[in-house]
Amino acid sequence: MMNILLLVFLFYHACNGQCPDGWLRHVDSCYHFSHDQESYTGAQAICHEMAEGSTLVEIETLAENSYLAHAADMRKLQYRIGLTDLAEEGIWLWSGSKEHATYFSWGPGEPNGRNSAGDEENCVVIETAGTWHDVICHDFRHYICELRLENAVVVG
Repeated sequence: MMNILLLVFLFYHACNGQCPDGWLRHVDSCYHFSHDQESYTGAQAICHEMAEGSTLVEIETLAENSYLAHAADMRKLQYRIGLTDLAEEGIWLWSGSKEHATYFSWGPGEPNGRNSAGDEENCVVIETAGTWHDVICHDFRHYICELRLENAVVVG
C-alpha cells in the first residue's frame, strides 16, 4: 500500500510541474512570450539560456496553435517559432528536436520562400490569426520559447 501511495504522490508532482517565473503553462508545456526582438539564432540562444531544455516553440497540434495565436492576438504581435527550412529548401524542421514538422498552419500563398525584395525566407512566424508565414531569419522579431514538462515518472 505504501508503494502505491508513493507512486501516486510522485506522479501527481510530476504532472503538476511548475513553470519558471514569467512563463505561462498550457497543457504539458510552459511558454515564454518575448518582450524583446531577436534574430532566429539569437532567439534560439536566449531560449536555451532562459531554462534548461527550452527551445523556440514547436507547434504540433491545432489546439496548441490556437492557444498561441490567441496569446499573440492579445498582445497584437507576431512571434517567431522554431520552424525552419535552412538545411534544405522546402523541408521544414523544428530547430529544437530536429524533427520534420507534421502540423502546419500556413497562410494563403505561404510559404513563398522569398520576400518582395528577393531575400530568402527560411524561418517562420505565427500571426495573430494563427496563420504562419515564412520570414527572413536574420530580421529581429518577437519569439516564443517552449519548455516541456515531464508527464510521468519512471520508478524502477
